Amino acid sequence: MALSLTYYYATEAGRSQAVDFLGALPPVERAQIVADIEAYRIYMLKAPISCKPIKGSRPMFEIRTGGFRTYCVVRSQALWVLYVGRKQDQRRDIAVATKRMKHVQGG
Repeated sequence: MALSLTYYYATEAGRSQAVDFLGALPPVERAQIVADIEAYRIYMLKAPISCKPIKGSRPMFEIRTGGFRTYCVVRSQALWVLYVGRKQDQRRDIAVATKRMKHVQGG
């Protein structure tokens, strides 16, 4: 069963790091990342993409697209994109995404 919506986490000021990051990428890389996000939304764990849970931050998981990581969580039949970043920054990015996940989950 597909998830009904995709939300990109935004601050109270309306800024979305994920949207800004994706908008700054070359079109081909942006399209690849967005396609993987959409594939997960439609097919979830059966999607032909690379994804794995984040140890210590479940139910958050990452979608791996080349040298990029997209941190997501599923909540109320929707896919929440919490943060998008480069692989080399993932330790910092996971910490930020974990805080956002807790906010999305009502904590």
